[in-house]
Amino acid sequence: MCGIFAYIGSDEAPPRIIEGLEKLEYRGYDSAGIGVITVNKELKVIKTVGYVSKLNHQVFRQGRSLDGHLAIGHTRWATHGGVTKANAHPQLDCSAEIAVVHNGVIENFEELKKDLIKKGHKFRSETDTEVINHLIEEFLSRGLLFKEAFRKALASLVGAWAVAAISLSEPNILWLGRFSSPLAVGLAKGEVYVSSDAQAFPREVKKVIFLEDGQLAKVDINKKKPIEIFGLDGQKINYQLINKGLIDEVKLSKGKFRHFMLKEIYEQPKVIDRALRGRVDFKKRNIVLGGLSAVEKEILTKKFIGLMACGTSYHAAMIGRLFGIGALSLSVWLENSSDYSRYDLDKYHLNNSSIFYISQSGETSDTLSSLDLVQKNSTGLNLGIVNVVGSSLARRVEAGVYTRAGVEVGVASTKAFTSQILALLLAEIYINQLKGGDFKSQKTFFQNLAKLSSATAKVLKTAGEIEKIAKTLVKTENFMFLGRHIAYPLALEGALKLKEITYRFSYGDALGSLKHGPLALLSADNVVVAIVFSQDPDLNKSLSNIHEITARKGRLIVITDLKAKDLPQNIEAVIKLPQLNNLWLMPLVTAPVLQLLAYYLAVHLGREIDKPRYLAKSVTVI
Repeated sequence: MCGIFAYIGSDEAPPRIIEGLEKLEYRGYDSAGIGVITVNKELKVIKTVGYVSKLNHQVFRQGRSLDGHLAIGHTRWATHGGVTKANAHPQLDCSAEIAVVHNGVIENFEELKKDLIKKGHKFRSETDTEVINHLIEEFLSRGLLFKEAFRKALASLVGAWAVAAISLSEPNILWLGRFSSPLAVGLAKGEVYVSSDAQAFPREVKKVIFLEDGQLAKVDINKKKPIEIFGLDGQKINYQLINKGLIDEVKLSKGKFRHFMLKEIYEQPKVIDRALRGRVDFKKRNIVLGGLSAVEKEILTKKFIGLMACGTSYHAAMIGRLFGIGALSLSVWLENSSDYSRYDLDKYHLNNSSIFYISQSGETSDTLSSLDLVQKNSTGLNLGIVNVVGSSLARRVEAGVYTRAGVEVGVASTKAFTSQILALLLAEIYINQLKGGDFKSQKTFFQNLAKLSSATAKVLKTAGEIEKIAKTLVKTENFMFLGRHIAYPLALEGALKLKEITYRFSYGDALGSLKHGPLALLSADNVVVAIVFSQDPDLNKSLSNIHEITARKGRLIVITDLKAKDLPQNIEAVIKLPQLNNLWLMPLVTAPVLQLLAYYLAVHLGREIDKPRYLAKSVTVI
């Protein structure tokens, strides 16, 4: 996944590009680059391996020689070709007159590249992107105008792509295209911005256009209507302007925090308040979700609830499924969208399901592909649980629930995870209410839901104790996270967080599976992190499992709301959770503990926490 940012207008373009790329750096930080058509009608490209800050330094050194009002920029997450300056974007054609930046994967690039090489084109990089430049160049050599050459080039591609291109032959025009990768156009007075994420647009932008699959655009700031949108067939397409006020601007300040991840962990009490505000009537114990009200009648016709997600969102969905089945007696099925394919199609379930697709960014390629497949093969009701307003998922589902997490910059998801869990619980209670279902633990659930934000804030006050524990684990190479029932998805998420930002081996498993293999891993070099809740219906079995670990002198950390007297001796550390008197809400106060443990261990290992190696915030390519 990569980030594209482009600008055309009356202002100097390079500073605008740098500002935009800084907001998009969560999308990739292997390398960065900028291409500018200068006031002297020269095409200048500057590229560097590393962060946007390094690119900014090089741009600053160029001074006035880089002045220009049209530019494209890129921050890269490598897919094809290593992390090198040559592979950074923009990419150029043979004559160095066409510059292209690209997000996505071109599946047929090898075939295209071989054909272009036969025709005499010289390639400078290992990227799939470079075929786009040479395809445009090839079509231009046949006498086509740029618009037609650009259209034919993109029509030749198979895969996912968002493209921005500039050319010396048309020095005042910006060319754009999108298929299965996000691209938004922002309009300001006398200026047009382009970004992979509309949240990166500055305040000056008042209106936004989201390009849809197969749409191309010509941006000419000198025209009364600067945007012309057309399809891969060349036919003109009407477009819709969206009020920018509906889309949050990315706020990059860390405030008093050392990292965005820590800031976002500490934002969780406020996120919980936002997620509940206006949606929960605590006196009447009633849920109101305006985002689903328009499809109430359709929901009532569906027998099942389906959940589609991957990564952290999948772990949130696992919790949602257990709650739907265990607390509400709903029929809930779950699919990992990164593995979902046409072979998994069960039209009976799909046709009879209200299906929630869960994604923080709303641009997760695997989840969008699952949505494509379901839409083509079923009459299921497609709904979203998403954070980003105006994202591809938000626009393509029939209705849904926004998580209200606010901008999440850290690659390792934190507040998005808790907000997804909460949105799912509310959505399932809402559907249960619509169907006249019984919610046995309704009273205690709503009583504790009202306390949830303050309980989470209380957990965050134990950060100092968690950091002390993390310090003792710096030399530990392997971690095993274990949990039973609703704690099992938390074990998976805890293991994921730790591996993402510490690069230490960690895996999650069910606590009940201990004797089915994991017990063999106990040693002085490995640490077990067990999550145990006092209201676990199989608490005795969970405590028995913990005894089995300590009896074999396994190193053990327990995250629990149990009292110390209820736990066996010889536990290396205990992290205490508040008692919420409701099992289903315990994941929401446990998640920050797992996040802080991973965070502080990464800090003391000296890791790059907000930008872990090889990972990007939104997986927009499969």
